[in-house]
Amino acid sequence: MDPVIHLQNLIRCNTTNPPGNEIVAARYLADVLSRAGYAPVVLESAPGRGNVVARYKGDGSKRPLLLYNHLDVVPAEAEHWSHDPFAGVIDRGMVWGRGALDMKSIVVQQLMVMLRLARERPALRRDVIFAGCADEEVGGEMGLGFLVREHRALVDAEIGLSESGATPIYLNGHTLYAIQCGEKGSCRLVLRATAAPGHGASPDYENYAIRYLAIALERLTRAYLPTHLTTTVRNLLAALAPLVDVPADRLLDETGFEKALEQVAVPTLRQSLLHITRNSAAPTLLRAGTKINVVPGTAEAELDGRILPGYDVHHLMSEVRAAIGDDLPVEVIHVPGRDAPGLEAPSAGPVWDTLVGQLQKHDPAAVVVPTLLAGGTDAQHLAPLGVKTFGFSPMRFPRDFNWHGLVHGHDERVPIDALAWGIDVLYDTVLELCR
Repeated sequence: MDPVIHLQNLIRCNTTNPPGNEIVAARYLADVLSRAGYAPVVLESAPGRGNVVARYKGDGSKRPLLLYNHLDVVPAEAEHWSHDPFAGVIDRGMVWGRGALDMKSIVVQQLMVMLRLARERPALRRDVIFAGCADEEVGGEMGLGFLVREHRALVDAEIGLSESGATPIYLNGHTLYAIQCGEKGSCRLVLRATAAPGHGASPDYENYAIRYLAIALERLTRAYLPTHLTTTVRNLLAALAPLVDVPADRLLDETGFEKALEQVAVPTLRQSLLHITRNSAAPTLLRAGTKINVVPGTAEAELDGRILPGYDVHHLMSEVRAAIGDDLPVEVIHVPGRDAPGLEAPSAGPVWDTLVGQLQKHDPAAVVVPTLLAGGTDAQHLAPLGVKTFGFSPMRFPRDFNWHGLVHGHDERVPIDALAWGIDVLYDTVLELCR
């Protein structure tokens, strides 16, 4: 069946999370895979929270390759869309709908690879595992996290390929493809300021919890935390330097990095590099007070902490403490339970060379660089298995296609030509990695 039809059918499976209801998409995929000769397993982590796993058997001389994806999507405000976000409309050479980019098009790419394997029956040294998972948009505990905890053997692999990489960036006449080789970890922190409570009619502003918290937040957000260059980012900067006309030794100098970055002419690239070269703690939630006429004795800010590979929550807390100083009655508190480690796969060696080689085979103009994701993906759940994970979902978008603004946005859509090109790249890459 045409991949476009599969994408339309998957978009029509409304898997908005919450509540998810990924079972409808999991059953659809299981039916397609079954008709191709596979024996897919559908597993519900809770009623309606469906996951599907299928396996193409190699000879077992190498550990498996995992193609993993997520079936859930974020909510869509239909009144702001040009087409029904769950209709899978084809318009102007593109498939429109929630999930068209994130990430049902990639589900279809991986599905088509599995169908082509079943049809052509190549002899491989690795098993190829397809895992369609629930819940990634809300943390993945009901999806890949569930599979790793409860059905580890089904998804245990050496290499994992998924979203967030191998799409073009057009920069100064060059076509860059950034392959995600890692991502920041995450944690939650709280800044808690304390002072004497009192009456709103007679406040003591010299000893005032909200004031202390406000000062702490101003100091924390006044400047970025210190620069740290991971292996992935060093390799990225070394490759970027000649393309942005900045000397590599300046970009690779942590002490002068921010000054060197000012010479990079593309604002979006500067912002991206700022976020992947430091830990961060963004204030996102504020709490203080219970009654309009009572001065609160406590004021709190929750911080969304993001931590580079090789660092941990203690490094982040130390940097936050240094940013706000020690002269305020403000605690920096770690809230355990939602921590995820930073991840970094090799941006050199046989797997990397294969990914680069296949992109350059299909686009001879390609300049391929590694990158780090400032956010997080389902890759965090594979860390206990030691899976080397890469964001490799190739699509050759046209120069005027602003796909970044469409992910989680209105009128999400994917060019049909980009989808088809990526299927060929991914299939050839899977063969090369598994032979």
